[in-house]
Amino acid sequence: MNRRRLLGLVTAAAATPLLGVFRPGPAHGAASPDIDFRALHRGSPAGTHSIRFKRDDDRLTVATRIDLTVKVLFFTAFRFKHDAEEVWQSGRLVSVTSTTDDNGTLLRVSGHAAGDGFRILGEDGPYLASAHLLTSNTLWDHRLVHESRLIDVQHGGEVGLVAKPLGEEPVDTPQGAVTASRYRIITPHYAGSLFYDRDGRWVKGLIEQQGEILEYALAT
Repeated sequence: MNRRRLLGLVTAAAATPLLGVFRPGPAHGAASPDIDFRALHRGSPAGTHSIRFKRDDDRLTVATRIDLTVKVLFFTAFRFKHDAEEVWQSGRLVSVTSTTDDNGTLLRVSGHAAGDGFRILGEDGPYLASAHLLTSNTLWDHRLVHESRLIDVQHGGEVGLVAKPLGEEPVDTPQGAVTASRYRIITPHYAGSLFYDRDGRWVKGLIEQQGEILEYALAT
């Protein structure tokens, strides 16, 4: 077992118990709106994070695109690009493909449902994950904060997740201020805070990555 997977399992051991079988939340509905965030670093534009939903009966296709460039003074601290397509059917992940450029390191991941599990191929080779996990990209679904393990669609395998509620806070959105529940999250690859409104919609993020904090603000 490599260091990354070991870290994921150690993190999971400290988390809340895993929900049984994942069931689609509000974001999985037929009328699910797309999500577009502007990423800000110390108040300056740093890129975008967008999510597109396509529904076909009980089949949901989710396309995630992240394009970030963080600069400190006149230097580029890091660049991060990620494109993924996940297909869900009846609330279960059935396939995923992704490419990631993590500051010049190219990562590719693919996976598909297989019997009682989900077979995913990443940088460390093939791995059979649990059949009913969310993925590291499903920040858009508020049920994520009740999970303790995730399928890692950037590196492959599974990672642990710790989430802690921090109460409610007002959040400004393009449609006006909303009251949102804030959760502190920790994974082996990123951490920060996620904010969900009372309908379970992801409305804000404070994402800590590679030593820098990015603020996610809704663009539409």
